[in-house]
Amino acid sequence: MNGYIFALRIKLSDFLNDPLEHLVIDKINEISEDVYTFKLQLWYDEDEVTSAGLKSFIEKYDSILHYKTTIRPNRTRDFAQFTWYNIIHNDDKDPDYVCRFQYIHESEWRLGGVLKGLEEFRDCLKFVISPKPSKQDKPMRRKQKRNDYED
Repeated sequence: MNGYIFALRIKLSDFLNDPLEHLVIDKINEISEDVYTFKLQLWYDEDEVTSAGLKSFIEKYDSILHYKTTIRPNRTRDFAQFTWYNIIHNDDKDPDYVCRFQYIHESEWRLGGVLKGLEEFRDCLKFVISPKPSKQDKPMRRKQKRNDYED
């Protein structure tokens, strides 16, 4: 899969400072190690994350995140950063933000929605990078019999 770049975008404030935030980081690492390496794009609204909270997060997980990670303090899309899969809460949905796959979690417990979105991301990524079946493994298609001349 050389040349393919997959980017996952998640709202950082959906799981930051949650007692179980490590589950999100563990799941991201697991997907990156078991399935395929991808870029991680984290974003937040400026009033939702303090600089101390962000610094603590970076210090805690800097050595664990083994892939390209960007953290941005804005929800506006950056055309220079292609997003392949976007995990967002329904409240943050932007109809103008075009991405290949989008999962919107309805749960009040946002971390649960992020974890479910990561499972969906894993399944989707596995499907896309899995080898295609060879022609001999594909079933033979029979030609459809034309019946447009019948009355």
